[in-house]
Parts: sequence; structure tokens; C-alpha cells
Amino acid sequence: MFAPRVCFVDVETTGTDPARDRITEIGVVSVDRDGECLRVGEWSSLVNPGVPIPAEIRWLTGIRDDMVREAPRFEQLAEQLYDRFEDCVFVAHNARFDFGFIKSEFARAGIAWNARMLCTVRLSRRLYPERGSHSLDAIVARFGLDESERHRALGDARLLWRFMQRLYERLPPSCIETAIRALLVRPGLPPALAADALERIPGAPGVYVMVGAADRTLYIGKSIDMKSRVAAHFSAGDGSQRATRLAVELERIDWERTAGQIGALLRESELVKQRLPAHNIRLRRRMAQGALRLDQGRPRWVRAQSLPERDCETHYGPFGSRAAARRLLADLAREHGLCLKAMGCEGRVRSRDAESPCFNYQLQRCRGACVGVEKQEAHEQRLREALEAWRLPAWPGPGAVALRERGDAEVGDAWHVFDRWRWLGTVGSLDAASQCCGRAHAQGTVPAFDADIFQIIREALQRAERGELERFELPPAGA
Repeated sequence: MFAPRVCFVDVETTGTDPARDRITEIGVVSVDRDGECLRVGEWSSLVNPGVPIPAEIRWLTGIRDDMVREAPRFEQLAEQLYDRFEDCVFVAHNARFDFGFIKSEFARAGIAWNARMLCTVRLSRRLYPERGSHSLDAIVARFGLDESERHRALGDARLLWRFMQRLYERLPPSCIETAIRALLVRPGLPPALAADALERIPGAPGVYVMVGAADRTLYIGKSIDMKSRVAAHFSAGDGSQRATRLAVELERIDWERTAGQIGALLRESELVKQRLPAHNIRLRRRMAQGALRLDQGRPRWVRAQSLPERDCETHYGPFGSRAAARRLLADLAREHGLCLKAMGCEGRVRSRDAESPCFNYQLQRCRGACVGVEKQEAHEQRLREALEAWRLPAWPGPGAVALRERGDAEVGDAWHVFDRWRWLGTVGSLDAASQCCGRAHAQGTVPAFDADIFQIIREALQRAERGELERFELPPAGA
């Protein structure tokens, strides 16, 4: 056996999300090497998940709610499982799934747990690269294993142990152990990926796209070193919800080189909003973005798409949502004694209650704009002063600019074209940058304001001021 202690493990669960779903059954076959002898032990238990088992899971596993009602909770099993897994190599089929669930359950029980992990999908793929499928059903058929207990935890754990025995019967031990050593030191990449998937990704700036079945976009990321960043997603022992779900769903990784960090940030933001990947929640929320402007002393919500190209500095923000803007106003009211009612954030002012006090005035946290104690002009001035730190900056120049980001010999340099906090495009030369700007204005294709792009442009302009990027002023449109 390739290690002094090996545990072949399988879990049955209520679903695929370790943050939401729970384990319903655990099966472990432990193999201890004692000199030339192997001591094999088995352990299994149903687990009360504390939540109903979905119908499709009941059909697949045969585990029903009444079967687990009197079973122990995971925290009651945690100590003995921790001892059972001590100093073992954790072996499972699609190991990140089982490992992630067990690690999450240990965490809920207040126990930090980790182990070396070996995935039998990846081992089968490495030893038999010519085979088409490496699912457990395919391995059962290929090696003639007994599948009578399939889809129960201990039964599947036994299949993994028997699969390992078949390997040692058919292949030289040195061949098996060389493959296992290589897999134990590699990142725990999802089993559906090709063996060289990580090696093909360049360690350079760019954007990577994780794709699932039917070309469904799962996640889009960016990095100045894509290879390292992708490997970090699947580092061994990461039992986070997103990492586990990506591992289960992922089928391939595409990537796109950029000249540098700014290009990667821009392209990531663009792709996320075009393809709406399931796991990029924050960057997807474009439609909710906006800013505030003062209208007769009251903050009014303006959607990002409606922000004017000029006079942007008459607005405050940007905010990811209207709720975020309201939270800021509530914080400013509390800090500066502003009136939420006068700002339109507390109820509606009608003729019959226009002079009624707001709630904060009754608590002596408002200076009385709601009841005429403080003049509206004075309240508006204090509100403007409180909001000043959130005022959108004026565009720093008479027109569009191109920022040159140096790339390597493979991708070349990039010119990012910006005008009034909008990204007009990225091109490969200064002449092309001028044409890009003129075309956008002539054809009316200047994009709407985008809060994420705004932040990227601010960072890019700051880098240009520090001399990290070259800045070129572009001629006015139509010149």
C-alpha cells in the first residue's frame, strides 16, 4: 500500500452545496499497513442532517427522513471521525466533493481538520488516459466490481478499496505509487479537467473563464498570474461553497491574455456583465448601480445608466444599489444630526403632517428641519457638506485619453481609451485609439456609466500620475 494509513471514504448528502446541504451517511474503509500485512477496518453511520432529504436524493440513495430521524448528528460523530482520519490519506471518487462536505461539517462542530487527499477519478485518468469515462460506474464495469451496494456510503467506499486492489493486481506497484505521489502534490483540480489543464494556462496577466456543461459560464476571474490564481481556486483542503460547487460543475477553463492588470480588470468586468456567470454575484449587479443628486434639498436616486456624460460631479456615489445609498444617508443623519424626513427617507411628507416631527427629532438626534426649527437652506447646506466626500469627481481633462499599458512580446502593448468615466475600448495603437474615440461619439455608442468601470478608470489614472502608465490626450471627436 502506498501509505501507512489510507481511508477510502464516501458520503451521501442532501445536495451539492456544503454551505447549505448536509451529510446523511458516511462510510469509511480504513487500511493500515503493518509491516507486510494490511489491517482493514470498516465504519459507517447514518447522520441526521437536520433538514428534509429531497425526493430525488431519496430515490438515488434510498435514504429516507425516517431512517435518519434517530441517527446521530455529525457533531456527535466528529470526535471519533477525527481520530479515524488521523494521519491518513483521504481517498474518494471526485474527492473534493466528499472532502469539502466533511471539512465543512467539522468546521460547524468547531474542529479544524485537514488531510492529504487523493481523487480516484484523477488516478484512473492518469493510469488509463486512453479510457473515455472515469466515473465510478465505468470503473465498476471495467474492473468487474460488485455494485450491489452502489449509492450507499459504505458500499461505495468498499468499491474504491476494491478498485485499488485491482490496480495493484494489474500494474507494477512502482507505476501506481509514482502516479499517486504526483497527484498528492498537485493542486486538487476537478476531475473532469484534462490532466494538463493547469499547465496550459499561462502564468501571465489575463482573464480566465470557468465553463460547465452546455457551455454554461460558471465563473470569470482575472489575475496578473492566471496559472497561480486558478490553482488557488482548487488548492487542497478548500471546502468553501464556491470551490466545491465549481469542482463539481467545471468541465473546462478558457483564458484570454491581456497586456497587464488594467486590461484584465476591464475585460473581467465586461465579460461578467455579458455572460452573467453563476458564481460572480458582486460584479453582475450592474442594473442596481446608481448615484444620488440633490433636488430642492432632497437626495434623489439616479440609475447609473441615466448619469449624464457631463456634469457628473453634481452627483454623489457611486453606489451598488439604492439600499446602499439609503444606508449611507442614515449613517450621515446619525452622525451629523440630519433629518431623514426632510431628506425623504422617512415616510412621505403630506400637507397635513408636513410639520410633524421625525422619529430622530423625538430622540434629539435631528436639529428640527422637519418641524421648521432648522431652515431648509441650512439643512441642505449641511447635507451637501456631509456628502462632499462621496461627490463624483469631474473628468480630469478636456476630452478623451488613451492610457498605454505595456505588454510582453506575445500580446504587445494596449491602449485603453477613456472619456468622462466611460471605457470606449482597448486597441493596439495610438492611431487606433483616436479612431475608437471618434467612432464611439459619431455613432452614439458611448456606453452608460458603470460603477465598476469608474473605479478601474480612477485607479488607471492614478497609476498614470505615478508614471506606471503612459497617458495620451486624444483630439476632440470630429477634429
